[in-house]
Amino acid sequence: MKYMSCGFIQYGIEFRFENEIRLCSQVSHIGGGKIYLLKNFDPQKPDIDKIIKTREEIINSFKQGIIYPNCKGCMDLKEMDMPEDIPKIKILVLQYWTKCNSKCSYCYTNQDKEYFNSLKNYEIYPILKEMHKKGILDNNGIANFSGGEVSCLKEFSKVVKFLDKLNYYIIINTSGVKYERIIEKRLKKGNGCIVISVDAGSKKVHEKIKQVKSYDKVWSNIKNYAKHQKLSHLVNIKYIIVPGINDNEEEINLWLAKCKEAGVHNVVLGIDANYFEPNRNNIFPHIFDLFHKAREHAEQIGLRFYIANRATTMLTKGKYADSFWEKYRYDEGPYTDIYFKDCRI
Repeated sequence: MKYMSCGFIQYGIEFRFENEIRLCSQVSHIGGGKIYLLKNFDPQKPDIDKIIKTREEIINSFKQGIIYPNCKGCMDLKEMDMPEDIPKIKILVLQYWTKCNSKCSYCYTNQDKEYFNSLKNYEIYPILKEMHKKGILDNNGIANFSGGEVSCLKEFSKVVKFLDKLNYYIIINTSGVKYERIIEKRLKKGNGCIVISVDAGSKKVHEKIKQVKSYDKVWSNIKNYAKHQKLSHLVNIKYIIVPGINDNEEEINLWLAKCKEAGVHNVVLGIDANYFEPNRNNIFPHIFDLFHKAREHAEQIGLRFYIANRATTMLTKGKYADSFWEKYRYDEGPYTDIYFKDCRI
């Protein structure tokens, strides 16, 4: 039997800063996601039973044909097979900290740096252990680290080793400023991939966006990661278009050339949330030209081209919808068979 839902609703859970746990990771669509399981919870005593109960209620609502307003306009909402029972969690989105070694101009923390710098990280390792003990955390899943910098997370290695025992494929979003041996190890094994947001081709623009002097170090680290990847799709280099700073063909072509030089095979193009959210129905025409030209040039020089989540929303949903871009969606790309095994969205 079929019903309307998505893989995140059916299999996922998202850990956020400010002691929040959500059922949805997708926030770029009109509804904005934000389906909460727990708010302002005590990290020392998280109510796992409440997570189980609330998650069950939400999934059953979808099974009854009730679509949450939060899901309105989401690119992940699709017709899929209805599960007989409540599935175990096998998609973890881990963005529960805000510390970073870059100061990206497009980062959500720039809205109030003083506030975000005052936040303290909670530890996720004991929560994941308790979830597994209670039987709601499945084996053979996928975990996505984002929303900060993994090298700033004290328990990063501990969490990775725990997930490794559960046979989780791990996606790591990182600035690339600090080289991590544990990441190199996973790339060698082929059981994880990384996404490094460089956002520039030149040192001048890189420093303007990242607001730290790390250009040479980052590209050196990218070369080392690319050299150790077991499969050619494991190292992915991202460029987030920030109108007024890097939204020009020359800078994007420099970035593509640097990727090729570094031994990278996958490139991902995105759009700044601070620009997209208020302008989703009034996008600059030259932004679309940049996506087309970047795709054409990337493919000409032998790079695999993808578009990031927010860009996917911009290009495939709403006013500017163009089905042409569906095949370039990043999460439908290089690790489809792993990410969406039994939970395609």
